[in-house]
Amino acid sequence: MDGAIPMDHVEVLDAVRRDADRVVLCRCGGFGRVHHVPVQRRGLAEGYVRGSFTCPWDRPGPHVPLLPPGGRSRARAGLLTADR
Repeated sequence: MDGAIPMDHVEVLDAVRRDADRVVLCRCGGFGRVHHVPVQRRGLAEGYVRGSFTCPWDRPGPHVPLLPPGGRSRARAGLLTADR
């Protein structure tokens, strides 16, 4: 089952943090896979953001990743710039 990534968890990850972020717990009690999308940031190395989440467990409850509290806003993550 596919689930949405909460928008308060938009954060640009480097390749190492992306790899560590691939398998996470699901709110249904199972675990699933986070799919990342590459982003280009002017003058910075390529980063990755969480794009979608897939939980294969057939359990009741929301299939949403259980991510650490916090997250960064899109502007602070470097995704929004003045020329966009």
